[in-house]
Amino acid sequence: MRVRDPSPISFSYDLMRQYRRTDVRLGDLTWSALKNQARFSIEEAQEVLLWIEQVTNVQFDKDPTTFETAQDVADALKDGVQLCDLMCRLVNDANALAYNRRPKMPFHKMENISNFLEAIKAYGVPEISCFQTVDLYENKQCYKVIECLRALAAVAQSKNAPVIFPSWVVKLSQGRPRTFPESVMRRGEMVIPLQYGTNKCASQKGMTPYGLARQIKPEN
Repeated sequence: MRVRDPSPISFSYDLMRQYRRTDVRLGDLTWSALKNQARFSIEEAQEVLLWIEQVTNVQFDKDPTTFETAQDVADALKDGVQLCDLMCRLVNDANALAYNRRPKMPFHKMENISNFLEAIKAYGVPEISCFQTVDLYENKQCYKVIECLRALAAVAQSKNAPVIFPSWVVKLSQGRPRTFPESVMRRGEMVIPLQYGTNKCASQKGMTPYGLARQIKPEN
């Protein structure tokens, strides 16, 4: 089943729910493509790409401010060279990551992306924040790529990486563990918590022999 492709297309969750069946196609767009576009923000992607240019001192083939779709972003990053170069700049070591600087074949480009993903996981980016290689190379879920790069910027800022960070980078919370002296810890063991019961409240202990019904007498 095919439906007419409206122009322009408004990628909203209402539209996604309308064409939720996987066998329904909106022009050349499938349900997964609609989901990708609905969560993708070109403004956030442009911010990330401009930051990558600033850190690596290498310009993309096209100006990121002229990008309009997720495919434009994926095409700019799919060879993995800029990503690997970004990681080397964050750790301030040009040889920190081995990658193909002039990839020609598809598997060379995908290998660069895989090496970048392994490097950022070791750097401290949670695995749940990372994307899959096909998410970028085949533009499956480009929004995950942007979210991953923003998470990488936040981790790098927390590690005081020697680069400039823009205002959109989220500041991660820092753990502040507390230690107490042994005397304070021992004092806490002397307190009986209420889970073990208490003898401070009213009870009927000792008032009646075992098995006798409770005697409740009305007041005169």
